[in-house]
Amino acid sequence: MYVETDFLIALVKNEDWLRESALEALEGRDDIHTSILAYAEVLVLFYDREQSEYDIDAPRAIANLLELVPITPKEHEDAVLAAAAFLEEYHLTPFDALHAGVIATSGEEVLSSEQDYDTVGLDRTPLEPDRDE
Repeated sequence: MYVETDFLIALVKNEDWLRESALEALEGRDDIHTSILAYAEVLVLFYDREQSEYDIDAPRAIANLLELVPITPKEHEDAVLAAAAFLEEYHLTPFDALHAGVIATSGEEVLSSEQDYDTVGLDRTPLEPDRDE
């Protein structure tokens, strides 16, 4: 059964009006899953913790959530775990962190003007024009 963001948030937050229902839904089921998109929304919630009610360790929370609610297709899970680390360690935006996670786990080079990819040590071919030309 596919679940979306409100289900994940209910599991992350200790006090959520849907928490009990989400926990009950997990009991006895082995078919609960979601997509990278639902996890992207959760990363957005973790992004600005100073102005947010979600003061949560993103990498740990994502790892714990993935144990309960896997991503389909499975290969996206490593990208989301990497994204949570990039969000926490390098303060990338949630979507740049997800792109970086996909790039890091695929081993590909990225064609982009986003210099944050350089910061995290990814291979980037600059999209921006060379200023010396």
